[in-house]
Amino acid sequence: MTLQQFVKKKLSQFTATKGMPSIIFSSFVLGAAFGGYIPLQSLWLESIGRSFHEIGLTNGVVGLGIVISAHFVPRIALRFGITKSIVSGLIIATIMAILFRLTENLFLWVIIKFLSGLGLGVHWVLSEAWLIQISKKIARARAIAFYTTAMSMGFAVGPAIIWLFGHSSETPFICISLILATGALPFFWIQKYEPKLNFNISNSPIKLITKFPTIMAACIVAGGIDLAMLSLLPAIVMRMPNADPNLTLTLVPAMALGTIFFQYPIAKLADQYDPAKLCALVTAVGAAFSACLPFCLNSIYLANFVAFLGAGLIYGLYTIGLTMLSQRVRTSDLVTANAGFVIVFELSNLTGPTVAGWMVDVDLQFGFSIFVVFLASLFFSIFWIRHIRKKL
Repeated sequence: MTLQQFVKKKLSQFTATKGMPSIIFSSFVLGAAFGGYIPLQSLWLESIGRSFHEIGLTNGVVGLGIVISAHFVPRIALRFGITKSIVSGLIIATIMAILFRLTENLFLWVIIKFLSGLGLGVHWVLSEAWLIQISKKIARARAIAFYTTAMSMGFAVGPAIIWLFGHSSETPFICISLILATGALPFFWIQKYEPKLNFNISNSPIKLITKFPTIMAACIVAGGIDLAMLSLLPAIVMRMPNADPNLTLTLVPAMALGTIFFQYPIAKLADQYDPAKLCALVTAVGAAFSACLPFCLNSIYLANFVAFLGAGLIYGLYTIGLTMLSQRVRTSDLVTANAGFVIVFELSNLTGPTVAGWMVDVDLQFGFSIFVVFLASLFFSIFWIRHIRKKL
């Protein structure tokens, strides 16, 4: 059996129509573009003498663009169609990736990155909604896991662009743009398989997602802790007197491997058992490992193992949360609900590292762990009210 036949056989378990392989390929491509572009941009800005404030601002404004575009995605898709909206969003992001390198004006950078976020947000929401719509309910979590795993794998290989082309020339930026454009190509082929989604634009994405507090809490934990780990732990290693300095190079790859490894096993369990209870278990174990990580930094083997487990389990909450959401909402609310999920996740990405960073500034040893425990406690407070108190 060839690799192509094996993949088709496996994917046939999850889809009722064609299109899933193309969507998963597109998610891998976008993950690679993100994984390469974020460090590429930061390294180039640092090399031309820009401040960390400016670097952080130009990275953060992408999230703002994603949040705003996600809010309006149902209306955009209703007017222009799913495929045309996705392709147009990726074209915008492709153009912006090149334009960013052609100017050194901070005001223009902010506008360019904001527009890039608008385009990427359209792809994010609609490709996930498309995937959920064509997936068989009995194996939907595993279909979502393929999607998130592909994006994680792309994110892990993206930095290879910097190793190949460096960060000072225009070449790696052009390469990123070509990769983004490649992400749009599968949608030209699967346009004829575009699912018939009913768009209910009367509901606000934020208002709709708040009707599912447990799912929203899981999304907050996933978005807040995941990016805080990636953003802060390498810097914590540099400042901890007893930490192994080699961890600055190994921690992030260990976390990336964890996010790749755990998605499918977690999704398989979510298809077989109560996803809400599984969500609570994954939160407890993932938060425990993540909170313990700052105390393991004197051992490169232990720290990488704990980072692998903590990051992998915490990111698994995205898969479980999206699965739970797809089971709870009506078809007409699917795009709007997914937009709300993306908005909450992205807002957590924006605020989580900031709050965690402030706590680490207050206490280097315990600050990050307190932040993780706080978010986990928020989740279990909501879980207790929604799932346990009602049964008492």
